[in-house]
Amino acid sequence: MSLLLDTDTCIDVLRSRTGVVDRMRERNPGECHVSVITEFELFQGAARAPEERREIERAKVARFLSQITILPFDGDCARRAATVNAALLNRGTPVGILDVFIGATALELGWLLITSNLDDFRRIDGLLVESWR
Repeated sequence: MSLLLDTDTCIDVLRSRTGVVDRMRERNPGECHVSVITEFELFQGAARAPEERREIERAKVARFLSQITILPFDGDCARRAATVNAALLNRGTPVGILDVFIGATALELGWLLITSNLDDFRRIDGLLVESWR
């Protein structure tokens, strides 16, 4: 089964969080993917690190992402995200827009989303989520 890794799961891997790293190692190399939205969030995090660590963090992110498939946020994902976000807003249970984009990508592909942010992502109807923590 193909998996979409949320940003927090990638951060856990980058920080060598043992349980999460072990779960990732159990997977075949081509099973785990990230959204271009996660790529943005990871590089933004590296750019916000203390100045003396920025290049080190950027290099860690680049090395990690070089080993994983990065998925585009395309028109199909955008339309799915619009529907998902409207439903959340109409119910009065919004989540962050970047999480909507990531969740919509997983929904559009029919993939399991690996995240520790279960509270927010479980608000998205039909989205399959799992935590590796």
